[in-house]
Amino acid sequence: PGQCILTDEAELPLPDLSIDRIILIHAVECSEAIRPMMREIWRVLSSTGRVIVIVPNRRGIWARLERTPFGFGRPYSQTQLTRLLRDTLFTPIAKRTALYVPPSRSRMVMSSAPVWEKIGQRWLGPVGGAMGGVISIEASKQIYAATPTLKTSRQRGYVTIPNQ
Repeated sequence: PGQCILTDEAELPLPDLSIDRIILIHAVECSEAIRPMMREIWRVLSSTGRVIVIVPNRRGIWARLERTPFGFGRPYSQTQLTRLLRDTLFTPIAKRTALYVPPSRSRMVMSSAPVWEKIGQRWLGPVGGAMGGVISIEASKQIYAATPTLKTSRQRGYVTIPNQ
C-alpha cells in the first residue's frame, strides 16, 4: 500500500541504499537547500539506483507564466541541470524535453495536446530543448572504486639539497 510522509528535504527517514528509483518533480526548482537534498537522495539510492529529475525549462513558455504549475521556483537549462547532477555525484544517462503545448485554458488547445507533443518530439527533437516546457534527465548514482596501481621497479635517483 502507498504511504505518504512529510519530512525535511535533507533528512529522509529512509535507510542507506534502500531505494531503486526516485522521481523528483517540483522538488529541484523549489528546494531551498538543493545540494543537501541531492546528497540525501544519493544516500538512499541503491548502488544501481537512478533518479529522474523533471524541472521547468528556463527557455520554455511554461516557466514564464505564473498561472502554470511550472511558473514558480527556479527554472533550469539542460546545461545547468546536467552540471548540478554531475556536481552531486550523479551521471546523466538520458535527456528529454516535453510539454510543447502552449499554456492555455482553451479546451480546443488542450484537446490537441497529444498532437503538439508528437510534433515537438519528432520535429524539434534535441533542438526542441528551447521549446519544451520541461526538461527531464535520468541519472545514475556514481560509485567510485579504488583501482590498484601497478608496482613499478625502483629506480635510483638523486635529490639535490639546497645550500643553507
